[in-house]
Amino acid sequence: MRTTEFTEYKRVIALDVLRGLAILGTLLTNITIFASIDMVPSTDDTVNTVISRALSLVTDGKFIGLLTIMFGIGLEIQRQSAIRKGQSWPGTYPIRAGLLILDGVLNYVFIFEFDVLMGYGLTALVIAAVTARSPRAQKIWMWVALVVHVSAMIAVGVLTQMNREGLKEAGQQAMAEYTHSSYWGDVAYRLDNFFLMRMEIPVILLMGAALYLVGVHLYRAGIFAPEGARLRKIVMCLSFGIGLPLDWTLRLLQVEAAAPLVRYVTSASVSIGLLAAVAAFYVRRDRLGPLGRMLSDVGRMALTCYLAQNLIASFVFYDYGLGMARVIQGPWSQVYTLAIYALIAAFLVMASRLWLSFHARGPVELVWHRSYDLLASRYLRWKAARSQALPGGQGSPDDTHDAAPDTALPQTAESQPASALQ
Repeated sequence: MRTTEFTEYKRVIALDVLRGLAILGTLLTNITIFASIDMVPSTDDTVNTVISRALSLVTDGKFIGLLTIMFGIGLEIQRQSAIRKGQSWPGTYPIRAGLLILDGVLNYVFIFEFDVLMGYGLTALVIAAVTARSPRAQKIWMWVALVVHVSAMIAVGVLTQMNREGLKEAGQQAMAEYTHSSYWGDVAYRLDNFFLMRMEIPVILLMGAALYLVGVHLYRAGIFAPEGARLRKIVMCLSFGIGLPLDWTLRLLQVEAAAPLVRYVTSASVSIGLLAAVAAFYVRRDRLGPLGRMLSDVGRMALTCYLAQNLIASFVFYDYGLGMARVIQGPWSQVYTLAIYALIAAFLVMASRLWLSFHARGPVELVWHRSYDLLASRYLRWKAARSQALPGGQGSPDDTHDAAPDTALPQTAESQPASALQ
């Protein structure tokens, strides 16, 4: 696979579609967590069991993997934009990553315990530095990250199986105290158990490092370009021909020791194929189509929709809101859960379309980008003043490349305002 340092700078409509698909897919993955008492999906009858198994096959790990890859692609778009403008890299990108970490902390504390933004922000800090190195070094980092990630997930699966009963008992005890009966009670619990409930972050860092770099190299290699047809075919053949059968086989056989492997490895391989399939569908199309338009709108407001869906689902299902998690318990609980998912997803689609009819960015994106502009401008002014204070009034050669940020942030390849989820 031939990888170039830059890809042609033009509109790629598939990117926003993929972001929207990842966001709504993540909600479909998490909806059973919101709807389940004690964090265990109801499988006490045939209907619930069938739906739960089907959701596991289709959603578990696939959309979080896709979202992770999209973050890597977004980072590469920002890097290419900075280099194209003659700016140094990573330059002010760590400010972006810091804001993402802050978003994650706020989301975790005030909304949802299974936040991914915090881990993504930390990963972005690492990968931004990696992508400042030579292409060869970046490939080495990517393969090392992949090997370490796969090895770690196998080890976690084996160790978890060895202490299955102890971990199950500890989890049940923790969830017994996490009742969702009081909003501020939940906030206090998440704060008191911060490190316990953020134990997934090391996994996100490992998976994120690997998939960020996979996204970077796929974008550079032209996965979205017309001439990338061969690459897309290879990716889809490997993903759907090997990754998907392996993932489904391990899930259907219910190999408990393989649980971390299927969620964070085989599912991620399916995510890459899904990305290639969407890229292939839109590569020669100039129109989104009805479904593509809906997904694209959500993708353009990805950060807003991610936070909103967690907030809405918490209010709908938890006892301090409408308490639907208890209301729908029974032989058809999974059916009701999917119906509520459809309503929340439809609301996000309609709200996104309405908002984007009047604004270029989502509400959270507007605040996010203005915060970035302010912090980046202050940092660059401080850096310029510090440079002038040096003997001779000259800073290091790199100082001249950090020009003040545009009032509008660097544009993405879609010729749309940059998404905060990049």
